[in-house]
Amino acid sequence: MTDAESLPRLPDRQGWSTLVASSLLLLISFTTNYGDDNLFQLGRLPSYDQVGMGLHLAALAALAGDAQLATRLRHREQTTLRARIQVGCLAAQCRLLLADTSRNWLQLSEALAVLLEEIKPPKA
Repeated sequence: MTDAESLPRLPDRQGWSTLVASSLLLLISFTTNYGDDNLFQLGRLPSYDQVGMGLHLAALAALAGDAQLATRLRHREQTTLRARIQVGCLAAQCRLLLADTSRNWLQLSEALAVLLEEIKPPKA
């Protein structure tokens, strides 16, 4: 599986929350500045208001991109953390197989505790 296939296609919960809150703020700004009766009558507005409406739409597009980028960064951080934990567990297992000492047993026990903490379901 490549990196492009493992990336989330839709925003996560925090991304959706950001999009909804930002969209509401833009909607409030839009209706305050132009009124709700001008929503579908773009041609009747003066040119400076048409530019303002375009800027509102551009801001919404930028917010959507920002929410998607933040989702991908959170996903990548989580994936990197899991990979580090797996590598730590494998290294501890290899040390234990090479030398069966109490120190290596302790390191394996600590690595497994970190792994179990990571896979434990979050509390609701």
